[in-house]
Amino acid sequence: MVFSIAVDAIDVVKSDNSGKKVSTERHYYTDNGLFEQSIDIYRPPVAAQNSSSLPPPVVTLVVGSAWLGCSWWNSSGPKQVAELGCTCVCIRHRGAFPRTFSPLTLLFVTIKALMLLTLMDWFLGNDGWTFLDEIIATHFPTQQASSVPFGRTSVFILTVLFGLLLIQVAGMGSATFDQMQNDVMDAVTYLEKNKKRLGLNFSSARTKGSNENVSPFVFGGYSSGGHVAATVTQQPHLWKERNLPPPERYCDSLLFLSPVLSTKPYTEMCRKISSSSLSMISPSSSMPSLAPSENFQANDQNSEGKALESSSSMSSSTISSLQSASSPPTWLTSELVKAIFGHAAAQSTPSPIHTYHKSPSVPHTFIGCRNEMFGLNWLDIFFASPAYCELLKSIGIESRYLAVDSDHWNILNSTVLREALEKEIQIILTR
Repeated sequence: MVFSIAVDAIDVVKSDNSGKKVSTERHYYTDNGLFEQSIDIYRPPVAAQNSSSLPPPVVTLVVGSAWLGCSWWNSSGPKQVAELGCTCVCIRHRGAFPRTFSPLTLLFVTIKALMLLTLMDWFLGNDGWTFLDEIIATHFPTQQASSVPFGRTSVFILTVLFGLLLIQVAGMGSATFDQMQNDVMDAVTYLEKNKKRLGLNFSSARTKGSNENVSPFVFGGYSSGGHVAATVTQQPHLWKERNLPPPERYCDSLLFLSPVLSTKPYTEMCRKISSSSLSMISPSSSMPSLAPSENFQANDQNSEGKALESSSSMSSSTISSLQSASSPPTWLTSELVKAIFGHAAAQSTPSPIHTYHKSPSVPHTFIGCRNEMFGLNWLDIFFASPAYCELLKSIGIESRYLAVDSDHWNILNSTVLREALEKEIQIILTR
């Protein structure tokens, strides 16, 4: 892909020349100039810049948007990173769009139609509806015209049909999951090619202790952005296609904030893995299938062997954690994935926890919420960080999980996230 510097003219979203606040720049990583294919660079204020001899990491996060591409509410997270003295790059990708005839879409449109009827009831009153019924009965006479509220029925049906039509039109040309992954990788490629011009002092060839003036490169994401980030790090061929080193060489660390790491049930898989470790049975006969997506099946033998060989060497704490994992409900998460990607595509949408053995061998940090959905467990299938962390430990990958007192929608702007990030940044610098 050819990147045009002309199209990439810096759009200063929020500028503070005094250096007392976080400054933000917008760049476009394709020639299209689309907001969804842009990055924001959050630069730390002068007062927050690290006085240590060790340069702070460049933190690159894929924003969350429920895979829909709209991410205006995600700015709090990158700002917190920048206020701690690190440059934070925020990557956007094109989004999917709700499918017209999914159960959740139909429910949403029906609720909106009922809300409109309620509003019209307040505005028209009984006299208004009676007048509308008489007009309809005059033009469309029926034997039951006096007993059937044709006005309300007509408005409801027309509203539902019009809502579905709008969703169908709006969804034309929406992105597939493969396109989301390609967008993220194009953004990383853009950063690599333009890092000097952008003032990003990181190196893909960085070797620990070889150059103290080069910043560590931290990659990851928030919410659904964490899902996209995790899947691209599990697919080295996406990096190779763009002449980038594999993620275990390019990234110094991975950071996930309240990420979506599973799109389908995984607790039974965890129990089978832990049971295999306890009984010391050959894992080849008891290990569940770990690759639900066709996109993840290429070059799988070596990485799958990595997972199988290590299953018998889990620590007792890891085994206990995996065996005690409860089975959250799946009705809402399953319908959400189908509503966003479609029924057929939902079956092949990557689920990173099921292919955990393909994760790069670099330190992982997961910061999750104790109450992701305000104490309800309806979305817990998505937020699989604790189990994912334990599975990575079982194959020898350094992994940390921190639970903070927040929820999924408020964590980015929370004090507890700031405190957790401050500790993690120090850990990254000392590696």
